[in-house]
Amino acid sequence: MHAPVPSPPALVGRDREVAILREHLDAALAGRGSMVLISGEAGIGKTALAEVLCRESAEHGALVLVGRCYDLSETPPYGLWVDLFGGYRPGDGMPALPDGFAQRGTVGEVGSQATLFEQVLGFFSSLERGRTVVLLLEDLHWADTDSLDLLRFIARNLATLTTLVVATYRGDEVARPHPLYHLIPLLVREAGAARLGLHPLDENAVRTLVSERYDLPDANTERLVAYVHRRSEGNALFADELLRSLQETGDLWHDGEAWRLAALPEILVPTLLRQVIDARFSRLDAASQRLLGIAAVIGQTVPLAVWRVVGDVGEETLTVALAQAESARIAVEDREGTSATFTHALIREAAYEGVRPSQRRRWHRAIGDVLATQPQPDPDAVAYHFQRAEDGRAVPWLVAAGDRAQRAWAWLAAADRIETAIGLLESIGGDANERGWLRFRLGVLRRYSDPEGALGHLVAAARLATETDDSLLAAQIQFYRGNIDCLAGRPGQGVAEMEEAVAALAALPAFDTASRPGIELVDAIDASMTYNTWLGNVGRFAESRERGVRLMAEQADRPPDVKPRANRSVAGIAQAYAYLGEAEMARQVFADSIALTRAFGHHLLVGVNLMYALQCEVLAYRGDAVAERRRLAAEAEEGWTRGGGARGAIPARFTRVPVLFVEGEWEEARMLALAGYTASGTYALVRLFAFTTLGPLAQAQGDADLVWRLVGDWLPDGPATAPGDTFYAASILQRAAAAVAIEGGDLERARGWLEAHDRWLAWSGAVLGQAERHLAWASFHRAGNDPEAAHREAGQGFAHATDPRQPFALLAAHRLLGELATDAGRFEDAATHLTESLGLADACAAPYERALTLLALVDLRIATGDAGAAQTPLDEARTICTPLDAQPALARAEALAARLAEAQQRSPGYPAGLSAREVEVLRLVAAGKSNREIADVLFLSPGTVGIHVTHILAKTDTANRTEAAAFAHRHGLA
Repeated sequence: MHAPVPSPPALVGRDREVAILREHLDAALAGRGSMVLISGEAGIGKTALAEVLCRESAEHGALVLVGRCYDLSETPPYGLWVDLFGGYRPGDGMPALPDGFAQRGTVGEVGSQATLFEQVLGFFSSLERGRTVVLLLEDLHWADTDSLDLLRFIARNLATLTTLVVATYRGDEVARPHPLYHLIPLLVREAGAARLGLHPLDENAVRTLVSERYDLPDANTERLVAYVHRRSEGNALFADELLRSLQETGDLWHDGEAWRLAALPEILVPTLLRQVIDARFSRLDAASQRLLGIAAVIGQTVPLAVWRVVGDVGEETLTVALAQAESARIAVEDREGTSATFTHALIREAAYEGVRPSQRRRWHRAIGDVLATQPQPDPDAVAYHFQRAEDGRAVPWLVAAGDRAQRAWAWLAAADRIETAIGLLESIGGDANERGWLRFRLGVLRRYSDPEGALGHLVAAARLATETDDSLLAAQIQFYRGNIDCLAGRPGQGVAEMEEAVAALAALPAFDTASRPGIELVDAIDASMTYNTWLGNVGRFAESRERGVRLMAEQADRPPDVKPRANRSVAGIAQAYAYLGEAEMARQVFADSIALTRAFGHHLLVGVNLMYALQCEVLAYRGDAVAERRRLAAEAEEGWTRGGGARGAIPARFTRVPVLFVEGEWEEARMLALAGYTASGTYALVRLFAFTTLGPLAQAQGDADLVWRLVGDWLPDGPATAPGDTFYAASILQRAAAAVAIEGGDLERARGWLEAHDRWLAWSGAVLGQAERHLAWASFHRAGNDPEAAHREAGQGFAHATDPRQPFALLAAHRLLGELATDAGRFEDAATHLTESLGLADACAAPYERALTLLALVDLRIATGDAGAAQTPLDEARTICTPLDAQPALARAEALAARLAEAQQRSPGYPAGLSAREVEVLRLVAAGKSNREIADVLFLSPGTVGIHVTHILAKTDTANRTEAAAFAHRHGLA
């Protein structure tokens, strides 16, 4: 029987996909990095297609590195990259592996996730010098979260690399909860990744496959095509295996002259891959079948040394089994002769399921025993096999795996291992104190991604601490319960709990915070620093500042590796400085806090501290530092990107919300803020940042219902809500509530909210917010027809906005003073204030603020009879506000448009476009009066008269007052 030269099924009908891959390879060879994502069901041909690209890449001199993810085993943190770097063999002039992956088979301890990521990026940058790099990343649907985070980081930097990344995954296994589900659109958006979705082979593709392999008569070709297509359902692997099976059973054969085909409908041919694999296994002898079953339990890649020990066979017996497996296309030996790999994950899965459960448990236990005795055992692998064996020895290995994951800053992986260990300990009735510490550790690990769930773990741990009389555990739990209550939106309660915890920790005998590896133990100073941060959050600013300064001094002599852990909390002190009006100190301490947090490697907290700095310091005191606020927002997003799953489902771009709002990107700002407001498990700091933008945004868009819903969520007792919870969001929502009430004509309701705002400011001693307080009262009095009180409050708001200088508050104060001056007929003052407001709006790159000031300017020009000059600012204000959906401003624009039309109808149509005021001035100029005399007659300043005269000369195209007087006489204006 002559074997045909097969055409790879993965390439049949894939001309478009092959062409796209080759385009990306050409781009990489030309120095442009890119990414291709190949998806499809198991066996559809993803790997075969990618391997064709890898072969062509190698032929062009590219370095090809392959990383795989494996099912049926506990993937270690960064498992995909561990596998990829494990296959790297440096040659002359090639860089060494990144430090974090220098020990093959695992990820080492790193200073921070940021450090690890930068090491990997630096490695690829060095590797590319003089050559192209192609990375094939297989089966991303089995990748751990940390591997995906590193992939996103590399993808975002592809523009700086000449690397081609090709990744495969089973699209049908990536549903909404899967981390890859959320990552794919980000890879497309951020890295421009191309997506290739492989579909089942159609009947024409199967016909091509059959025709290329077998020279059959047309009738038999059609019969075979219909048979294979129907039974394989277009799956490339199934089709290939089915054709091979027909050859092996003699139903498709070559008789020396031509290919022959038996009567297929009468033959019992396997119709599922399971049956095909069973048929292949049946060709092995009993000893080899047993050994291949053991291999399937070991894993996708099978170390021969482990296989031999667990199988209890000699090298010769194993060699025979491996030869039979290769002949049956079940597994292949690697080039070094140290391991074997199943030819496809589906074959290994089927082989694994074919082993009786009781036998699987025995083999898992034996494999665990062997792996545990190796010189550097992999805790994930050992834990996995003991766990599958239902052996209690899995617990310490799971904890060790959690330790390793935590050292690599893979928090979610660490939490998963610890949670599994707890479940196993509870099932076997393990030590209560050990369970208590593990429950505590799990709560701490999940405090950011799932604060309510974390509290549940701490409550369970507290019961065990009481049961075992462990005062250290009890104090740690109380501190973290307070911390998580703050994170979950109950800061008043949380601060009280942390205060008690600080006292309890101070009363304990001295202990080493590193005494329990992997657990973030806090001592009294650490706890005090975090407690102090939350004092600032709830508005106890003076107390936070004084305690913070004292605590910083007390820990000055702490070891360098301890200080960053505590000092990462000094952002609370910076917030206190900001609210107390000490802008320069706030700026300095925020910078110190961010640097220390970066050193500690806590990326989520880096992002949080940057957001605090952005809102409390930069936007408040340096609103016109546009480049600075954009830089901070970008760095905050980068921190949250590296924080990965610790932030839960909140997009990393959420950190840009305040800047998006200020700069007029309201659609995206609203979408992201709503994501932070509504996401389940969102901790309170995220909701705080969501509320502080969403409240003013909803008010500016006229969405009163949303404003009242936000106010009800954050301030459940309405204006009567007592101070003591998070101050920043509360004060902003109080002002938004008052503004909505004023706009709705409900001045009594507005008064209640403004008085509440006064009480909170007085209680906190805050300087920041005082300008907004007076401006809000000024708007209230203006709406209540009390211009004297309105002007008094606006003047006080202006004073507070000036010292310390707050650009956004200052431009609002100028605008309101200009509007009040227009109301009072003080047009020169109005023009001066509105000009200042426009300048500040432009300096702050704040289009909505500019639009509001333009509307005030339109009002001024209508009031001064200069209707001709009012249309342009009105049109610009509408152009700005329409895409923002700023309904109150648009309604005001419509009202001004109606007034402008009426004024234009009343206008006598003066020549040269002169306004009524300019005609009055021109008449007096023609009468020979000086600017001072005209000012006295019209109750204007000489300066304003001078401006009018300049405009008159320009409009009438006259050179001096004499020519202007002649113009007036010619047109009957004198």
